[in-house]
Amino acid sequence: MKHILYFIVALLIGAVSYSCSNDKEEDDNPTTTPGPKFSAVKTIINTNCAVSGCHVSPSNAGGINFESNANIAEHASHIKEMAVDLELMPPPPASPLSEADQAKIADWVAAGGRITD
Repeated sequence: MKHILYFIVALLIGAVSYSCSNDKEEDDNPTTTPGPKFSAVKTIINTNCAVSGCHVSPSNAGGINFESNANIAEHASHIKEMAVDLELMPPPPASPLSEADQAKIADWVAAGGRITD
């Protein structure tokens, strides 16, 4: 009986691990169609964050490169924290994000912060 219980637990752990890794594969897949919330956020990031000297190669400020959709989605909560909650990004002398742009980021993160959102 104990072996059956261990087997069931192992199956459940494997299923959860596969599900999580499957979500990540979607983010890494270049053929994944970005959703409207993600597309709006990517436009904000391309204009304010993925610019020379910031979050693009070769500099990758903070070690984060926002040239990839997967990297943007991976850092969704951090993006919201830095640009919306703390209003630290983009740093001076750049202008802070507008309330409308902050709302787009917050809505995207609340929807799951995925590429397909």
